[in-house]
Amino acid sequence: MRAVYVEARRRDLHNSLSLVWELIRDDVAAGRHEQVNLRIRPLRDLIGCRITVIDADGTVLADNQADPAQMANHLNRPEIVAAARAGEAERLRSSATIHESMLYLARRLDAGQGRPCFVRLAVPVRDLNEELRMLYGGVLLAALAALAMAVGVAYALARRQARRVGELTRLAEAVSRGEFHHRIARSGHDADELATLGAALDRMAASIQELLGRSESERTEVLAILASLSEGIIVTDARQTVRLANGAAGELLGFAAGDAPGKALWQVVRTDWVIRAAREVLETGGRRAFAPSLIGNRHVELSLSVYPMGLQPRGLILVAHDATPLVRLQEMRKDFVANASHELRTPLAVIRGYVETLREGAIHDPVKGPRYLEIIERHSAQLANLVDDLLSLSRLESFADVPRRQRVDVAAAIHKVLDLLGPAAAARKHDLAADIQPAPAVAGDPDYIERAISNLVDNAIKYTPEGGHIRVALRSAGDDVIIEVSDNGVGIPPEDLTRIFERFYRVDRSRSRELGGTGLGLSIVKHVAQLHGGSVEAESTLGRGSTFRMRLPAMKPA
Repeated sequence: MRAVYVEARRRDLHNSLSLVWELIRDDVAAGRHEQVNLRIRPLRDLIGCRITVIDADGTVLADNQADPAQMANHLNRPEIVAAARAGEAERLRSSATIHESMLYLARRLDAGQGRPCFVRLAVPVRDLNEELRMLYGGVLLAALAALAMAVGVAYALARRQARRVGELTRLAEAVSRGEFHHRIARSGHDADELATLGAALDRMAASIQELLGRSESERTEVLAILASLSEGIIVTDARQTVRLANGAAGELLGFAAGDAPGKALWQVVRTDWVIRAAREVLETGGRRAFAPSLIGNRHVELSLSVYPMGLQPRGLILVAHDATPLVRLQEMRKDFVANASHELRTPLAVIRGYVETLREGAIHDPVKGPRYLEIIERHSAQLANLVDDLLSLSRLESFADVPRRQRVDVAAAIHKVLDLLGPAAAARKHDLAADIQPAPAVAGDPDYIERAISNLVDNAIKYTPEGGHIRVALRSAGDDVIIEVSDNGVGIPPEDLTRIFERFYRVDRSRSRELGGTGLGLSIVKHVAQLHGGSVEAESTLGRGSTFRMRLPAMKPA
C-alpha cells in the first residue's frame, strides 16, 4: 500500500509539473521572471508542492517558498544534473535552502529559441509520512473489519452441509465461466444425494473439458492450415459478418486480418465489386468465379460460394488468389510476340523488297545489283543474329542454375574479349583500354561470362562516336567481383535507364537497327548475371557517356 501511495504521489507530481509548465511557459520564454513568481506562489497551497524554475546555467528564476535572489546556483543539484542528462529525474534528499528532507522531481524543458530551462517540484517527506500514517490507520480499520467478516464467514462455512453445497455451487459457477478444471473434494463418508450430484457434475465438467480441448485442437489445426495457404480465405455468416480471415486474404484485399473477425465484410474489404458480388452470391446461392481484377497493385482472382451448398445459406466463403504473376506472364508473352514479330518483319520486308527489285532486272545492273545483294546480306545477318540471341536468351531463362560451373578467370575473359573486339574499336578510332586489378576468380560458365562482357563492350563501341574512350575495369569489392564498362558516348536518358535491360527495348530504335543491334544484348547480360547469382546496373549522363557495372560473387576458396 505504501508503494502504491508513493507511486500515486509521484504521478501527481508529474501531472502537476506539466500543468505548472503550461501555466508559466509563455512568461518563461518571454523572460518575465517576476510574473512567473506571481503565478507560482498561489500554487503552493493549491497543489501542496514547492515549485522552482531554474535557468540553463543554474540561476534560480522563480520559487514559491523562497526569494530567488537569495538562493544559490542550482546547476549542481543532483536532480538538475540528472534531468540535464536524461530529460527528467527524481531525487530524495535534504534541501540546502529550507533544510528539510524533500522528494524532488525535475524536468528539462524548452524555454524557446532552443534555450533549455528546468522546472522542479518538491514535496516534504514529513508530509508524505504523515499522510502514510493516516493511510495506515485506515488500512488497520479495514483489516479489523475484514477480520470480523472473515470470522463470520468461517463460522458459516464450518457447517458441513453448507460447505458441500458451496462446493457444488462453485463448481457450477466455474463451468458456467468456462473453467472445467475444478473438481469437488469428496471423502469416503460422502455417500448421499449431494455426493452423487457432485460426482455427476465432476463427470460433466471432465466431458465438456475433453470436448472443448478436442474442438480447440481442431480449430488450431484449421487456423494453421489457413495461415499456411497462399490463397486468401474469408468466412462470413449470413449477415456478412466476418468470422475468419487468414493473413493472405489481408495482404491481397488490403486489410489487417487480425482485426477482421466480428466486423462486417464492407468494413474490412473496401472494394465495391467484391461487396456486391458477396451480396449477390448470398442472395442467389451457389458458387461464382470472377476473372482477375486489379485490387491495389495486384491482379486478384476471386471465387465465392455459400455454405452449406443446396440448403439455406448460413454463410459465405470467399477465396482470393493472386493472379498477378499469371497476368504479367500473359502480358510479357503478348509483348514478346509483338516485339519479335516487329523485329522480324522489318528485315524480312527489306529482303523481300530488294529480292523483287533484283528479280525485275536490277540484278543485271553492275552498280545496283551488288549493292542490293549487300543490303540483303546485311539484313540476313541481322535476322541470324536476332534468332541466335533469342535462342541464347531462351536457354538462359530455362536454366535454374549455371549448366557448366567451373573456375573462371575474369581477367583472362576480359583480355579475350578485348582481343576479339579490338579491331572493331580501332576501325572507329576508339581508345579501348583495360584497368585490371587483382580479383578472385568466379564460379560459372566461361562462355556465358565472356558473352556478357562482349555485349557490354560491343554496345560501348557502337554507341560511342568516333575517337571515343572506352574503359573496361576489373576489381574486387568484399565478396564480389565487379566488371565495369564505361564510355564517353551518347549516354542514355534518365527515363530509359530503368528499362534498358528489357527485351527488345531500344533507346534509339532507328540507330540500333542501323548498327545491327537486336535489342536483346543487355537482356542477355542481365540473365547471365542473375544466373551466376549476381546483378547488373547502369549509370549514364546524356551526352557524356555511360557505365555498366556487372557484379558477380567471388569463388569461395576450397
